[in-house]
Amino acid sequence: MRIFLWCWIGLFTAVLLPLGIAMLRGWAPRRARTRWSPARIRVQGVSALVLYVGGVVPAAAELAGLPSEAAGILGSATSPHLLFLSLGLQGGAAMTDWFGQRTQPLTGPSEAQPRRLD
Repeated sequence: MRIFLWCWIGLFTAVLLPLGIAMLRGWAPRRARTRWSPARIRVQGVSALVLYVGGVVPAAAELAGLPSEAAGILGSATSPHLLFLSLGLQGGAAMTDWFGQRTQPLTGPSEAQPRRLD
């Protein structure tokens, strides 16, 4: 069981921690930068870090030697809340981007001067 917990912590640390830090600093793949605002990329980074903490806390509690009841209570009290906080951050960032795109002024041919038909 301990090997699984160490692998769990290692996997979360190898994937979510660098991803969260990179996105928090504004780094993202080109496709994400063209589709999302810089604020949304940073919020996605915070969301990844919250998800990281939510995934590591129960495993760290087990490895720290907490009694199984205390580790279970800590895991059940933190993990679901942090997971839903992460999902809420992602949803809020997506909605902010969506509403922001809808309220920007139109550009392009629709604002061009109308042609006169003489």
